This record gives sequence, C-alpha cells and structure tokens, in this order.
Amino acid sequence: MNELVETTHLRKYLTGIIGNAPFGIITFSVNHEVGIINAEAIRLLGFENSNPDDLIDASYNDTFVNSSKMLKKFQALVKSGDKFEADVLDISISLNIVNFRIRELFNGSLIIIEDVTKQVKLEKQLRYQASHDSLTNLGNRKDFEDCVETYIHKAVEHNLPGAVLFIDLDRFKPVNDIAGHAAGDELLKRVAIILLSNVRNRDIVARIGGDEFAVLLADCPLKMAEKIAEAIRKAVDEMAFIYEGHSIKVGISAGISVINQQNNKLSHIINSADNACQIAKNEGRNQIHVASLETGEYNQHKQQVAWLPKITKALKDNQFRLFVQEISDINQTTSTAHYEILIRLKNEDGSFTSPNAFIPAAERYDLMPQIDRWVIECAFSNIDKKTNYSINLSGLSTCDPTLAQYIESLQKIHDIDARRITFEITETAAIQNIDKCLILIKNLKALGFQFSLDDFGSGLSSFSYLKNLTVDYLKIDGSFVKEIVNDSTSYAMVKSINEVGHTMGLKTIAEFVENKDILEKLKEIGVDYAQGYYIHKPEQLSYTSKPAPKKNYALSNKPSNLWQEMDPIR
Repeated sequence: MNELVETTHLRKYLTGIIGNAPFGIITFSVNHEVGIINAEAIRLLGFENSNPDDLIDASYNDTFVNSSKMLKKFQALVKSGDKFEADVLDISISLNIVNFRIRELFNGSLIIIEDVTKQVKLEKQLRYQASHDSLTNLGNRKDFEDCVETYIHKAVEHNLPGAVLFIDLDRFKPVNDIAGHAAGDELLKRVAIILLSNVRNRDIVARIGGDEFAVLLADCPLKMAEKIAEAIRKAVDEMAFIYEGHSIKVGISAGISVINQQNNKLSHIINSADNACQIAKNEGRNQIHVASLETGEYNQHKQQVAWLPKITKALKDNQFRLFVQEISDINQTTSTAHYEILIRLKNEDGSFTSPNAFIPAAERYDLMPQIDRWVIECAFSNIDKKTNYSINLSGLSTCDPTLAQYIESLQKIHDIDARRITFEITETAAIQNIDKCLILIKNLKALGFQFSLDDFGSGLSSFSYLKNLTVDYLKIDGSFVKEIVNDSTSYAMVKSINEVGHTMGLKTIAEFVENKDILEKLKEIGVDYAQGYYIHKPEQLSYTSKPAPKKNYALSNKPSNLWQEMDPIR
C-alpha cells in the first residue's frame, strides 16, 4: 500500500514538473503502459478533451490510436527486442504535424513529441516560393527543368513519348511601354490561365522568363504536341485584353522539342525547344516551329551557346581587337580621312575571328551592349583627333537609356570632338526600337555626334521611317551595291536611295564595293562615299588590347606603320 502511494505521489510530482513543458512527454513502463504524460502530449496526440489521469496505465495501442504510423513504428521497435532510439518525423495528427523522438530507458521508454506544424508550413512555403513564380503561381525555370529531367528518365525507361514546348510572347514589350508594368503583369496572368486551360492535367506549365513560358507535355506524341501548341497559339491570338482603356493584342511564337530514346538529354531538349521558338519568331511570329536534330538548327544553336563563355572571357581579358576600314570620298570633296571601326577576336594562335562568328550569339544572349561599350571606350582611347570615325551600335544598345550619358562621360575624359564621330545603327534596329532610338539620336546629336543608318533598303518600310530619323548618312545595303553592275533592279534601288537621301540633305555611303566596275557605277549614280575591299581592306590598329585612356595612337590619312596588314576578314 505504501509503495503504491509513493508511486502515485512520485508520478504527480514528476507530472507537475513536466506539465508546462512546451513539448509533449510520455513515459512507458516495461509493460508498455503509460507512466507519465503531460498536457502538451495529450493535445498533440489528439486527446484534447481527456484528462492526463485517464491515460495513465493505457497501452501504447490506445495511446497512438490517432497515429497508425507512430503505432507501427513503436510496435516494430518493441518487438525487435533490441535497444532502440529513433525519430518518426512529420506525422499529421488532427490539425497538427508532430515529430516523435523515442528512446529506450532501463525501466521502459521515453517519448518526446514536438509540435512542428509552423516549421513544416514555413518550410513548405519557402520550398514553394523557391520553385514557383510569384506572379502567375506557375513553376519557375529550375522547377520546370527538374520536372523535365524526371520525366526523361521515366520516358526512356518505359519508352514513352513526350515533348517540351517553349513559348515567347510576341509584341509584349510595347505593352509595358504603352500601358505600364501593371498591365504587363495582368496580361502574363491571363496568358498563364490560357496555358493551363489548354493543356492536360498531367502536363506541367511554367514561367521561365519575363515573357517566356514552357510546357512539359508528358506521354504526348508529336502530333498531339502540335495540336496543343496550336490551340494555345489560337487562344492567345483571339484573346481580348483591355486594360484601363487600352486594347492590347499579343501573340505567341512557340518551339517544340520531342523527348524520345534518341533525344534524351535535358540540355539538348531545352536548348532545341528554345532555338525552335526563336526560329518561329524570326520567321514572322505567331507560329509554331518543331525542332529537328537532323537539320543544322540544333548545331547552330549549340555553336551559339558555346560562344557565351568565349565572349565573356574576351571581354574580361581584353581579347578583342579593333580594326578599321576606310570610307572613301568618291568625289574627293574633303581631305579628312574617314574610317569605320570594326571588331575582331584574337585567337590563341594569333589569328583573328570575324564578328560574323560571334555577333549572332552576342545578340541572342544580350551581350552586345557590353561589346559596344568596350568598342566605344577602346576607340575613344586610341583614335586620332583629326580623323573621322564610324562606330556601330547594336539594337539593344539603342534601347539603353544610360548609353548617351556613358558616351558623354567618355567624350569628356578623352577630349573627343563629337563632330568626328558617327554612330551607325542598322535600319532594322532603328525601326524595331523607333521611340527609344529617336531619344538616343536626339541626345547624342545635341552633343555634336552624327548618325548613319546602316543597311538602308533592307527593310520593307525604309522610306516611310526615314523622315522620322534625323540621321546624317544613309549607308546603302550592300546586297544591292554588289549587284549594280549586272542587275538593273539593284541599280535602280541604289539610285533611288541615293536620290532620296540627297533630297533630304543626307550623304550616302555604298558598302560592298569590291571592284572598279562597281565604283564606276556609284560615281555615275552620284553616291558620296564608297566602302569595301576594293577601296581598303580592314587593318588592325596596334596596341588596342584594352582601353587605354592615357594613350593615343594617331592615324594619318593613309595607313601608316601603326597599321598592320592582315588577311582579308569581312
């Protein structure tokens, strides 16, 4: 009797000590009956309405009646007959998520129960945020690529078809410019809804970039993938989107890459889908293109990707070199020399790589603004103050609102006479970014710089846009110039461009002048300047491995010993 009283008092004493503990505590006897249990344990086990005394001496079968997972684990530990210590994590009981820590004692066992509901929910929230786009609630690029990787293994193992669909919105940029970013966000949400509405339940939709989406089409033959892609294209094309009075029309360009036994590398599939999407955009937009590894498409894309680290390294290590090619005054009305500044990449063996090899990759992956700035700084560091120069600007640079200020700062540092510098922009870049291009031209012309419209005549709306662009020179598209001797249409085009330019008070430049006959035709037409291999082959300017603000390597009107002859490079 005394022993029972002492045991009861001890139990109450210990229960009092652990009663207010922030975690649940249960002890079991050697017979696996409850010895001590506190209020938190009762709550976490789902017995909110029970009294601790009601559970004393209860078996573990009754104690864990609300958690079959914990019951099975405890039964297994007891039956093993071995000493045990184990964790049982993330068990849902009622509305709580708990962790159990079980430890065998010399006279029974002790179980600690921790409420991890908030932690688990927070971790789940953080995982969701790390794998999803906050605007559309679609998966992000990393989550999408993980899903594709998982499906590739499944497809290869079970010989299942599949496809990856890359989608790029057409005409999305003007939405932000005209209606604001809030309109752009709403439009992206609408597109996300359209995507989800036109795929199957097993497909995965993700937003992988600003206006780029991707879809994993699981267990989907190519024909079905094309059908789904077309349904999406049509739905977006027919979407009526009105935001604060602005009626906005967009479309999509889409690329499809299949998943099969032959095409089972994540990088290949992603890159070829991306490349196919770009081809669809380049071929007119609002269409779908299926990637084919049997053509040169993927190889071309792979080559462009391979250029990325090379270009980055060249910028970092100053491996680019400047070259110039003379722009000759056909009528010799001025004695001042004029050169176009060109760029080449110096290879380890001392040879040079033409920009035709790396510029497409630099344009595609938005590296041209960095290259343009390198060229401008290096040129300003080394040019002759009494010679005129033309420097090319890419389409992305014409959209850069900070470029004019950057050029102005370099002009002051190097004491450049702005009147001797002409910036060349292509007709295509000017038309595509007309508003921002006009701002750039206005700001730089206010400083005294001049502008030349390159490849003029290559676009369909050349003359209609020309009156809006306050340029100083028209550079006639070389595809017409090189054919003027034998093709009457090309001759007529060059003549028309020259006449329009002169009517507007502009000087004209003909590129691709490769022989005397072409030059004579240009004289006959009345073109002002000529440029090409017949006039002058590009030559390297020495000591231009990196911008050198304190150095100035002067050029005479004709190539001097500061110029190094080299094999022709276009």
